[in-house]
Amino acid sequence: MTTAQFQEFSKRIDQLTLEHKPTFGKMSTGQMVCHCTDQLRLAFGSLRPDEDYIRIDPKKVRALALSGKTVPTPKGLDQVKGGGTKPTTLENDKLLLKAHLQELVNLPEDYAFAPHPYFGPFDKKRWTNLTIYHLNHHLAQFNV
Repeated sequence: MTTAQFQEFSKRIDQLTLEHKPTFGKMSTGQMVCHCTDQLRLAFGSLRPDEDYIRIDPKKVRALALSGKTVPTPKGLDQVKGGGTKPTTLENDKLLLKAHLQELVNLPEDYAFAPHPYFGPFDKKRWTNLTIYHLNHHLAQFNV
């Protein structure tokens, strides 16, 4: 992620308010911010899905994403179903998301990332590309 991309994401994250409503899906603004932060926690290995999460064929996950359909969230991390990191205050949660994004930017290329729950081993480039895609998707969900 370039510095310009990080700055653009930071501006978009800063625009989020509790009054923002999703154009699709059921997450609140706070849940979405925590959901996006949890994706980074998965990458860093500080958060893991439930051990018995359902493995999905990576080709199916990719096809769903490319067709604009919802990709299932790993078991235990679905915000709407009460999983994942619980929102605190929106301002605090936005700060955490931006801090985790900055951490991703600052990590060395050879950092030992945790494997992706569906796709397996990921390097920095793949986690960064997924983060950009995922964050764009959810910020657009809330029209920012």
